[in-house]
Amino acid sequence: MTLREVREQRGLTQETLGEMAEVDRKTINRIENGAYSPLLDHVFKISDALQISTAELFR
Repeated sequence: MTLREVREQRGLTQETLGEMAEVDRKTINRIENGAYSPLLDHVFKISDALQISTAELFR
């Protein structure tokens, strides 16, 4: 499951997820589009915001 799929399943916009994870919306967009390899702290923040494991997030 991709980040976009998880985000959309939860009914979140990129902006909302960014706010929840304290990450810029553009960063969420770049990760979803494969244009950016996220920093480790971003991975933890996003997985915490979505309440899923980091392994599950990036399978």
